[in-house]
Amino acid sequence: MGIKAQLTEEQFKAIYNGPFAAATYVSTASGGGFEMVSELLSASKFLGEQIKAGGEAGYGELVDGLMEDLRGMSKDELKAASLKVEGKDPAAVRGQVKDAVAEAGATVAGMAGADGYKKWILDIARTVAATKTGGFLGIGAKSVVDGKEQAALGELSAALEMSS
Repeated sequence: MGIKAQLTEEQFKAIYNGPFAAATYVSTASGGGFEMVSELLSASKFLGEQIKAGGEAGYGELVDGLMEDLRGMSKDELKAASLKVEGKDPAAVRGQVKDAVAEAGATVAGMAGADGYKKWILDIARTVAATKTGGFLGIGAKSVVDGKEQAALGELSAALEMSS
């Protein structure tokens, strides 16, 4: 059984948006628009693999329950649950998505599987940071986590710890 039925709509939205917010936060830490798109596609691929894997991902019952719910949701339901970021100022956007990660961590605090969920969010963020970038049309691209991305990962980790 999924977890959606056990949560309020706001709690589910927070838990659902945590990984996407973390991916966005890291992808906006450095690089240009092309790199950001590439990194977010990497996060989408990671999440897609997790959804297909079901309970085999090893992050625990909270993530397993979320994956089960996501498999059963329509595109319209997923869109309705998605975080709506206000404004176009990059600093404001980064602040909103970082707050969404902290909210997700606070929402799961005390739930069974909270540590696995937080690890999962950080693994998604690390996947984004390690996405190959640079080069020309992908030729010569390298997987390098730069200082800004490393700092973003540290900030996300701290936000999740403070929410415990």
